[in-house]
Amino acid sequence: MKIETIKVDQLTIHEHHLDMIHSADQFKFATKVFYHDVSFSLLASKYSSELIDKIAAYIALFEGMKLCSLFPKYYDISLIAESLSKPVLELFAKIYKGVFAQHLYENNVTDYPGAELIYPGVNLGNSKPASISGDNSTILAGCGGGKDSIVALKILQEADIPFASMQYSHTVYGKADIQHNLISGVLEYVNPINKHKISIYDDFMDYPFLHLYFPDNSGITVPETPVSIFESLPIILNEGYKYLSLAHEKSANTGNLFWEKLGKEVNHQWGKGYEAEQELNQFIQENLLSNFTYFSILQPIYDFRIFKNLTKYPEVLPKIHSCNIQKPWCKKCPKCAYVWLGLMAVFEPASVDAVFGSNLFDDDDLLPIFTEMVGLSEHTPFECIGEIDESRLAMKKCLEKGLSGKALDMFKNKVLVDSSIDWQQIEQKYNQVYETEHAIPDWIFSKIGGQL
Repeated sequence: MKIETIKVDQLTIHEHHLDMIHSADQFKFATKVFYHDVSFSLLASKYSSELIDKIAAYIALFEGMKLCSLFPKYYDISLIAESLSKPVLELFAKIYKGVFAQHLYENNVTDYPGAELIYPGVNLGNSKPASISGDNSTILAGCGGGKDSIVALKILQEADIPFASMQYSHTVYGKADIQHNLISGVLEYVNPINKHKISIYDDFMDYPFLHLYFPDNSGITVPETPVSIFESLPIILNEGYKYLSLAHEKSANTGNLFWEKLGKEVNHQWGKGYEAEQELNQFIQENLLSNFTYFSILQPIYDFRIFKNLTKYPEVLPKIHSCNIQKPWCKKCPKCAYVWLGLMAVFEPASVDAVFGSNLFDDDDLLPIFTEMVGLSEHTPFECIGEIDESRLAMKKCLEKGLSGKALDMFKNKVLVDSSIDWQQIEQKYNQVYETEHAIPDWIFSKIGGQL
């Protein structure tokens, strides 16, 4: 079966949520985005219905990008085209190429340019941006409940920079209440001036559609970070925030492999990286909200330093969670293995054992994953993890602490024996703060430098 056209069939702005229907030829899928403390009617009266329609249109556009996992020829956006601006055509193509490179690689597809955006009989709208009202300098800070989130929030708090938290749940990660409760447990250790919630329900992700109708397809790819940026904008407008800060580290800029067939890098984390950050920030400033700024507060540091910074807050260990399979930890996936590795390298082993309850270094199922992490396979695991040398450095730290397990034996026998590796240089790279190649506003960076 081949899909010819995906389409935005319906977009309805209700009082507290957005209701979307997307189709893939004869199949239809619903996405609902609920805002727990936003009134769209009040937003429309405060700003304009036109601006709210624009923001909703961009959310619908990028929520529909997940259907590009089906390799459609066209993406019909005629329903929302008048609320979009022409530069979005270029942005959509860039986001697709960056986020979906892994999907192309996993399906060995080299001749697919991406879906062509079509809008027959309709013209695209204008690019004139609006302005966020008020003089609120509070930072809206995303919190997913992982180590990066709590370190980022602690940095803001210790620098005496006012911030509000934003958390969201998604169908693909399980029940909304469970997700929100887990994140709320992490937020207990900081003092945001406000706590905002978004809950997303998505039956394309939830249904066994792909498995039944496209069993040879590697899976669904979602532009999770890019679409979440647009989904934060109703909160931004509602509260008058002008800054959105996420917790994406420097490690996200490095890909998993270079794919010779396409002559490009494949990076599972591209949507979190600095390139995507710049593209999205500039686009929103020029086309939607002129005085909006999106940045990552952890962009100046690598994961290795984030783990070290986390040791200042040992009390949060039982509360953080990063697994995308079964929260808080499935203990069988690359993300769990990587976080375990990083935590064991810097914390007292007993405190990490108390959370995980088993030695993941001795898990036969995880051995191939650890092997990939340290660069002994075709590519690193397709997950949000650090660079090869970062994982190697963490394993070396674990061995120096006297830890043991099959994964560490593998590392000792296949990597540590290489006398040409300059461990001092590696640690210097991953343990420093980089003052360039980030988008943190100067007034914020001047205050947080000591905390990084």
